[in-house]
Amino acid sequence: MNGITGRPAELTRAHSEITRSPLAICKNAMKKMIPYLALCLLVQGCVGATILKTRTNTIQDPVVPDTSQYWPRQRETFDITNTVVYTAGWLEAHWGKPTSISHAGTDHLDEIWTYRFGVIWEGVMPMILVPVPIALPVGREKVRFVLRDGRVLSVTRSESQMVGGAYGYSIGPCGITFAGAYSINE
Repeated sequence: MNGITGRPAELTRAHSEITRSPLAICKNAMKKMIPYLALCLLVQGCVGATILKTRTNTIQDPVVPDTSQYWPRQRETFDITNTVVYTAGWLEAHWGKPTSISHAGTDHLDEIWTYRFGVIWEGVMPMILVPVPIALPVGREKVRFVLRDGRVLSVTRSESQMVGGAYGYSIGPCGITFAGAYSINE
């Protein structure tokens, strides 16, 4: 019994729960949800790994873009009708002076023009919520043109490549949601 009202203590607690305003009940529930929602934001993301390595491609009879911002590509069937003969003069006018010029082949007839660009990184990159790269610079991206008699025969490009995969997920009020597997191949 409650000494002031003369009611049992259980009835007094039940009466105070009923008479609380809906706004007070909502505020109390929100206070209890905030730590849970903060935890949900912290534990969502991706799990996976990526390997950083060097990829080298050689292209015979390439299509060379007008600037060094884009990589040369393999000639397609529709390119045959519009064949451009790339000469040493054209290459120097559009790509600029090469970083180095060397000679190779029998009787040193082939010239190799090398253009160097950004850094190539090799290593691993585990992903646990955020990517953590563990890599070292091992060289520079290069494009090497092989010229014979002043004409481009082939091009070899060395560049960075990422290979691996990840699995995305998120945790929320409705439970764990899986976003799916992602392949990382450049």
